[in-house]
Amino acid sequence: MAETVVDRVARHPALNLKVIIVGAGVGGLLSALECWRKGCDVVVLEKNKDISLLGDFVTVPPSGISTFKLYPTMDEQYQKNFYDCTISIWNPEGKCLKRMFPEWRHVAEKGELPRASLLSRRSDFTRMLYDQCIRLGIPVYFSQAVQEIVEHDDHVVINTNQPGITLTADVCVVANGIGYPSTKDITGIDLPVLDSGYAIARMAFPRSSIPKGSLAHQLVENVDTQPEFRVYLSNDIHLIIWLTKDSGDGKAIESWHNLRESAVLVDQLEQKCSSWDPAVIDFMRRIPGQVVDWGLRSRDPVEQWTSAGGRIVMLGDAAHTFLPTAGNGAVQACEDAISIAECLRQGGKQGAPWSTRVYNKLRFERTSILQQTGFTNREELHYANLDEIARNPEISDIGFFKIGRWVWAHKPEAYAIENYQKCLDYLQTNGSSEFRNTNVPPGHVYRPWSMESEHARMTAGIRSDLKSNGDWSV
Repeated sequence: MAETVVDRVARHPALNLKVIIVGAGVGGLLSALECWRKGCDVVVLEKNKDISLLGDFVTVPPSGISTFKLYPTMDEQYQKNFYDCTISIWNPEGKCLKRMFPEWRHVAEKGELPRASLLSRRSDFTRMLYDQCIRLGIPVYFSQAVQEIVEHDDHVVINTNQPGITLTADVCVVANGIGYPSTKDITGIDLPVLDSGYAIARMAFPRSSIPKGSLAHQLVENVDTQPEFRVYLSNDIHLIIWLTKDSGDGKAIESWHNLRESAVLVDQLEQKCSSWDPAVIDFMRRIPGQVVDWGLRSRDPVEQWTSAGGRIVMLGDAAHTFLPTAGNGAVQACEDAISIAECLRQGGKQGAPWSTRVYNKLRFERTSILQQTGFTNREELHYANLDEIARNPEISDIGFFKIGRWVWAHKPEAYAIENYQKCLDYLQTNGSSEFRNTNVPPGHVYRPWSMESEHARMTAGIRSDLKSNGDWSV
């Protein structure tokens, strides 16, 4: 039975279990909400002065918002900012080859899944989670950079950049991306962050800045009818234009690093393909301000996310770093948050070190497979047969156009409830009892991989068979 109700959110009985969360991003803030809801005492530490505005949009399918209905005020806010967005494939010359809604939309319409927006503004999504934390009274402390996390047998000590301030907790959840602390600091396994060899250029601005009557305005003039996630494909390049209703609040990004002029992007586009639609080129030239040159760094899958004593645990990008082409970074952080909270509830204060290990075991294979799709999706998008898609749009199950029911229909809370004890028995008996994860594609046989193995495969001209390993169908 729930013990209290705050802001219409029902809270489980108190566990007398204190959790300190490092990082106030998507994963960290949802972890705070879910751990609070499950009866934990929660504190969030964030090194920045406020909620970060970095990033433009995130993809969060139904699995990531599967518990939002339990936060009525936040869910109402989420639905208010809902984008019923289509996805479309275009060739460079400006011909639309295929347009569709996200795979899960027809299932959600039947009421079997929550109504999920394909895309959300990252800053809006994070602010929504933060606002809910404040309504519940969860402390979120800014300008608190963690300097050291020390694990003891029965507690964790966290030292920040504020002299003389030492915090203690039963569990520390590290959800601050690929920054400090490193995997070696937590697990003893040195797994460095590496240059992926890829980069993206990104910029967000209001469509009202595109002059009416210009060639570029042809791309945005019908957005009020239907927001669109438009993907232009050419050889070894893809261009995404997310067309949304104009809020008029586009902000400059002078505070970001590695800025460059839009003319540089135009030059690069024209080097890759000489037949771009003039409206696309005009659109790129009219980008106001400068563009972020975002070098993509990543890390090989790491199977261990916990410290030796189990009282420090990684979550989100700290545990599994995603390339943008995976389209899964934010949603898997959300799934992590939902899963860790339920595992801590089941283990309670005394069983917390085992709870983090169970969470790790329940989540690793699933996130590793989806990490790998970052390479597979990029390959499919960059080498798509556009002529074949034009002849038969039904075959264009490529990139993030093909996700699969196993991804978006997953219910991480229910999965943790159903599998916690079986997984715990497996871990405590060193694998002598039977346990196998079922939150992966049905029939999938997990194969370890690395960034090096993916690059070697692509260099050798071998196409990925990842999406034929198990059932990835709708």
